[in-house]
Amino acid sequence: MEQKYFEGSGRRPLIILAFIVIALAALSVVSLKAGLVGKSFRIDKSVVCVELDRSRRPHKIRDQIQYGTRQVCLWFQYSDASEGGRLEVSWYYGDDLVLSEPLKLMARDGIRAFYLLREDGTPLPQGKYRVAISSPTKCLSELDFEIVKKN
Repeated sequence: MEQKYFEGSGRRPLIILAFIVIALAALSVVSLKAGLVGKSFRIDKSVVCVELDRSRRPHKIRDQIQYGTRQVCLWFQYSDASEGGRLEVSWYYGDDLVLSEPLKLMARDGIRAFYLLREDGTPLPQGKYRVAISSPTKCLSELDFEIVKKN
């Protein structure tokens, strides 16, 4: 009789373990869909500019920038962030990712600026660029711009 008792009870822990694994997987999916920055988080405004003015506001906002520029700025204003929410700012040259910067949000509302520049200080190459602001689950803003030859 003891043998039957142990045989039947061997499945019960496996069933409980399977239920726990399924419950944890479901909770993970729900938390990923909500995102780490929360449902109400939003990018209110985002622009690509050549520089910022003294008040840290965008200056020379352009989607076509003259060749010779040594840096380009992404400026954005956000609101309703969760404390500790995370974003990623990704810069692309053509289809190639050239720079990715993680960002931890420390304030509920704010303004942030990120720069794309070459380490050696030479001008950015001609061509099409894209910069994206993403949460762990979705793209929140995407801007295209181009470095063009002087006319």
